[in-house]
Amino acid sequence: MIYISWFHSHIPKVFALLSFLINPLFIYLVVTRSKSQVGNYRYLLVSFAIFDIFYSIAEILTPIAIETTTTWFAVFLTDGPFFDNPIIGQLGISSRCAFISQSYAILVIHFVYRYLLLFKPHLARSFFEPTGIAISTAYFVFQGLSWGAVCETCLSPNDEIRKILLPTFVARHDVDSQNIPMLTAVYWNSTSEVTTRGRVGIGLLTLTSIYSIAIYGILGYKIVINIQEKGGLSKKSLKMQAQLFYALLVQTLIPIVGSFTPTVLAWYAPIFGFDAPTWWNYYICTLPLAAFPFIDPLAVIFFIPNYRIAFVNVLLRRDNISSSVNVVNTTSIRRITETVHPNRSSTSQIN
Repeated sequence: MIYISWFHSHIPKVFALLSFLINPLFIYLVVTRSKSQVGNYRYLLVSFAIFDIFYSIAEILTPIAIETTTTWFAVFLTDGPFFDNPIIGQLGISSRCAFISQSYAILVIHFVYRYLLLFKPHLARSFFEPTGIAISTAYFVFQGLSWGAVCETCLSPNDEIRKILLPTFVARHDVDSQNIPMLTAVYWNSTSEVTTRGRVGIGLLTLTSIYSIAIYGILGYKIVINIQEKGGLSKKSLKMQAQLFYALLVQTLIPIVGSFTPTVLAWYAPIFGFDAPTWWNYYICTLPLAAFPFIDPLAVIFFIPNYRIAFVNVLLRRDNISSSVNVVNTTSIRRITETVHPNRSSTSQIN
């Protein structure tokens, strides 16, 4: 075990616990609330919540930290069941990194579906048919496998790299880097083969991230324009579309701000001869990654009124989370009854 601090060791576990509590509740809300308004999109919401749960499991199994100097970048295991096995532990880090890429992939799938729903409804209808599901699943799996393959091919350390990292790990953690599971990119002061491999690996990971963000921006812009122009949908449908899009927008900003930006800065700081401060590497680059799985469903809950009301009722420990919705529905029905059949109003009140 490499001990960084109490916060680094325990806060990710707290975030994982919150994820295990919030995501099942979110799945329940999606399944039981607003079926008619959300439609088939609820399947994507549920799939994202299930993914978040597995993401949190990966966080617990492969706790990581980041180290940088003016010449190299490294992400390494600090604890967990794979810590004592450098090979299996390295695969664990690659798999965890693949989860980051797959979170980008899921968001791309969400944006594509929302785009098709507004611009090509006939294609949106086939999105949840076997062919559409197969294409989405294949893209999701490919995104993760390709990211993991880049990590294993370009960022796996050899003996030369471990010797380069040894003085820093001894000085900062009092451990031998030869036996620590890690992924690294050495940019300077090594052989051309080592530096080229690291630069290519980080470059490929960066391109994968940037193309995903570009898709968010392009499709998101078109969706916003369509919603503003109110084309082809009822007022109620447009309102729901806007709520879902704003929730998706926040879901997208969370990984961009919380994982992509700090991670890219840590990747590229050594290229420019800059050694990022330890507080940045240990906390800013890692804790937001652990927070993503439980913050993500909260974004949707906040923007969808039915979800928000039910969620608040659960926090207030009310027995029936649908009470507020039922009250609204009962009041509306009673008013209609009193208007159409005034003689029945007293009877309905007794019942």
